[in-house]
Amino acid sequence: MLRYLMIVGSLAALLATAPAYGGHSVGGCAPCDPCANPCGEMHYVQKTVYTPQWTTETRKIMVTQYVQEQRETTRTVYRCVPEQQQVQRSCTVMVPEVRTKTVPVTYCKPVCRQVERQYTVQVPEWSQVERQYTVMVPHVETRQGVRQVCNWVEEQVVKKVVRDCGHWEVQMVQVPCHTGLRCCRRSMCCDPCCVPTRTVCQRVWVPNPVEEEVTVTVCRPQVTEEPYEYQVTVCKPEVRSCMVNVCQMKCEVRTAMCTVTDYETVTAERQVCYTVCVPQERTWTETVTTYRQVAEEVPCTYTVCVPQQVEREVQVQVCQMVAQTIQVPVCTVTCCRPCCRPRCR
Repeated sequence: MLRYLMIVGSLAALLATAPAYGGHSVGGCAPCDPCANPCGEMHYVQKTVYTPQWTTETRKIMVTQYVQEQRETTRTVYRCVPEQQQVQRSCTVMVPEVRTKTVPVTYCKPVCRQVERQYTVQVPEWSQVERQYTVMVPHVETRQGVRQVCNWVEEQVVKKVVRDCGHWEVQMVQVPCHTGLRCCRRSMCCDPCCVPTRTVCQRVWVPNPVEEEVTVTVCRPQVTEEPYEYQVTVCKPEVRSCMVNVCQMKCEVRTAMCTVTDYETVTAERQVCYTVCVPQERTWTETVTTYRQVAEEVPCTYTVCVPQQVEREVQVQVCQMVAQTIQVPVCTVTCCRPCCRPRCR
């Protein structure tokens, strides 16, 4: 609502300060040709409009503010009190003890002797042997073939073309009128002497298409076959012989003396030391500390925020509608020409 009143006040102020042109105002008839007679007599009437006016006022409002307040209470605190007491403990421990005993021991005694043994070896024997192998020997051969050759042949061809044999002529043409006069408004002329088009002399091209036959030279491809010779390389097998060394293995028996070790079993006695764990009972006294919880009441202080209603002065923007008297032009006579569309109130 406030925004609507502001817009109405601005429009009223604009109408009050608008100038008049040739006896025609913004709120009167639509303007015609300046050279024509005025649309009629104009008189002014007084109207009251309201314009918004903003002022600053001091007002009192109630606000809530918080005040810190100290309060006291008690809480239960548990404290650990140490207590010491003597405790007698006992345990069984294993004490190591070294002892000696005689045990029979059996071991193997090595006995060495010489023995004659035979073994077989492979003795290589080399000999020359003739062997044959095949190789591929390349040979060049000449062969004949046929290939295609493309030649370009010129040929005369008759084609039809269209040529423009027209000419220029001077003709009378109607063109739109752009005189720059301000006699027309909203596509409706106020002066009957105003003509929208005019006649001018203009140079115009008159076409005359003529169809003719012309002879042109074109090149067409012509493919022919011709014989030719070419060389190829062909590999032919050929058998050859050579001497190679061949190794053959021959078995041969030989004799050698080797040492053979035999083992004899011998039994003897030996003193052996060993360790055994003997259990022993031990007793001792130690001090043990235990803790006992004791409850105590301890006073403490805490802070709380208490809300309070307080009266406060604030600056407020207030809009008031002020009455204002303005002069408004009014037209009471219709316009002079029927071509104009009056907008009289």
